[in-house]
Amino acid sequence: MSAGTVGIVTNDPYNVFQRAVISGIREVMDRSHYDVEICSFNDKVQPSAVMLSELTNFDGLIVISNVLAEDTLRSLYRHGKPISLISHHAPDIPIPVVVSNNQQGIAELVYHLVKRCQRRNILFIRGLMEQMDAQERELAFRQELIRHNLQIPSSFFLRGDFIPDIAAESLQALLSMGVEFDSIVACDYVMAIAVLEVLRSSGIAVPGAVSVVGFGDNPQAEAAGLTTVAASITELGACAARQLLSQLNHFRIRGVTVLSVRLMVRQTCGYQVVSDSERGLEKGMPIR
Repeated sequence: MSAGTVGIVTNDPYNVFQRAVISGIREVMDRSHYDVEICSFNDKVQPSAVMLSELTNFDGLIVISNVLAEDTLRSLYRHGKPISLISHHAPDIPIPVVVSNNQQGIAELVYHLVKRCQRRNILFIRGLMEQMDAQERELAFRQELIRHNLQIPSSFFLRGDFIPDIAAESLQALLSMGVEFDSIVACDYVMAIAVLEVLRSSGIAVPGAVSVVGFGDNPQAEAAGLTTVAASITELGACAARQLLSQLNHFRIRGVTVLSVRLMVRQTCGYQVVSDSERGLEKGMPIR
């Protein structure tokens, strides 16, 4: 017997990131016998009054990224609707939030490129700038440039929008101008894989001439040999689902839950980790 129905509000349920998030939500909700329905809205067009009324019919809502404006969230909250947010923070509304540690992830990627791989001329592939993850990752990247005393031109910030084809086109346009660079940080691993393919099809050696790294990780990134920071996207969904269940059980849940990430060193960065069996330590060296 169903305990109720939870709505997942998204702008693209087929996106790689959102599919993984939804999978984590479903796993938790299935165990608690809640049905799950997907509500897909274009993030450029906010729900009408009729759509908003439909959202209030759910027992609770999990909203992914910035698909609902703060006024809409505020209205739902005033209706007493239990809500959890993923990768979107509405500071003046006491709705619980789950995010990956964007600052930590970007800091680890830049440190690895600069200190271990000896790279200093870094391109940045941007996400969709209306979304919190993209904003936080770019801000973190700019902060790391200052930390490592790096100066790059504004043209090194390439449009990506979390869409592989757009990231590939942006890089192709830059390559046609003959611009020199030695590394790329992509705002997510899907765009990183896309630019990796552009580089190789253009005859540019990876990692010999250019190192490529990206945010997030999955088997696809592993298969591509891509150096990443592993952020469990499925756990983002699962954590938000557990928060929502607590609210449905009449607990007050607030604040921001930040999930840590960890560096996954693979072939695309040009750094090889070598095991020292005698001392039980690990050391590494850049490869050219």
